[in-house]
Amino acid sequence: MTDPSSKSVRVVRAAASAAVGKASTRYTVSQIIRYFAADLPASSNYPRHAKSYLLYCLEHDFSIDGMSFARFTADLPPNRVSPIRKFLLFYQSMGQPAVMADPKTARLPVAANELILRFIREAKNLRGDRSKETYTKALNAFFLYVDNQQQSGQLASLSGQTVSDFVQHLKDNGYSAFTVNLYLSALKQLAVWCIRQREQLQLNTDQLNTLRDIQDVRGLAVERTFYKDSLEANEREQLLAGVTSLRDKAILALLGLEGLRTVEVTRLRLSDLDFDRQQLHILGKGRNTKKAIKFFAGCRLIMQEYLAEAGRWPIRADQRGEFLFQDLKTHQIRYIVDKQLNQHGLKRTGMSAHSLRHTVGQLLLEEGVSLEHVQQHLRHETLETTQFYTKKKTRKTYLQQMPD
Repeated sequence: MTDPSSKSVRVVRAAASAAVGKASTRYTVSQIIRYFAADLPASSNYPRHAKSYLLYCLEHDFSIDGMSFARFTADLPPNRVSPIRKFLLFYQSMGQPAVMADPKTARLPVAANELILRFIREAKNLRGDRSKETYTKALNAFFLYVDNQQQSGQLASLSGQTVSDFVQHLKDNGYSAFTVNLYLSALKQLAVWCIRQREQLQLNTDQLNTLRDIQDVRGLAVERTFYKDSLEANEREQLLAGVTSLRDKAILALLGLEGLRTVEVTRLRLSDLDFDRQQLHILGKGRNTKKAIKFFAGCRLIMQEYLAEAGRWPIRADQRGEFLFQDLKTHQIRYIVDKQLNQHGLKRTGMSAHSLRHTVGQLLLEEGVSLEHVQQHLRHETLETTQFYTKKKTRKTYLQQMPD
């Protein structure tokens, strides 16, 4: 932006701030806890206890060492001492870096909030609350970064150069390539939206060119592959066979046999289960219309057992509008899956509730189902998304298929 008197410049510049400052050898409490938690189960309470210990050390200006550990844990029960001891070993393995308090969250300028909220409200490509929350978080991070840069005397605005600096800032602070590229995508879409609103924002030619420069900012190179693991066929059988709760088993069957997303499971009504035609009618994420997919025999049997136990089988006409699972939330599904994976020794890095959807796609391909039919079953918008499973299958069989 070049005209400081322009209304759009004031709006965009007031829209400023970022995740933290410049790269540093020091870690904030949240950063080091995030690294500590990376190899722990999602449901672990170790990070929470470790964070309490760090805050205690900072509050009393104690070193993070055996002495402060002894003081903090003196009156704690063993189940709280163990997480902190593990963290202390982790901290020592990192070379005992300096740790500082998390920066206080800056309040986003009003103009920035108005710009972001209006963009999010009018962006037709954002489907569902989750996508809107993600984009809001990304844009807030950028505008906070701009604000911090301006307060330190640096030139910063919604421009190609500043966005490029922001990408480097995220990379220096350990953000994954996936997250960096997601944030960049949000900024590029905001720039496009501003250009379309050029008359209302009163943008001049120089400002429009500055916004267009954002499209030339390149993200981080990342291999296009799934970041989620998947189960082998025997592991899926082990998981389903070991679940004692029919309700939990029904949820796992919809995820691991049908490939539904967690949000799609919460939306299922009894009328969506067509046992006669062997079809499930799915309301996908961000969709207003349902799509029919194959209702597999194994899943049908589990659904009948669950409904019979609940006194809802056979399904009566007056019940058809009822939800299959009353008051079920996506976070509850993730908890159920993590619990069952842990109990059966199947929890590993990259394994989550969404991994069961990947499991379905992977196993269907391995059973010889065509790529196009797997795409239709999983309801991927493009065949390219489904082709990732083929790449994974190729990697898996590479050593066995290559001649000696």
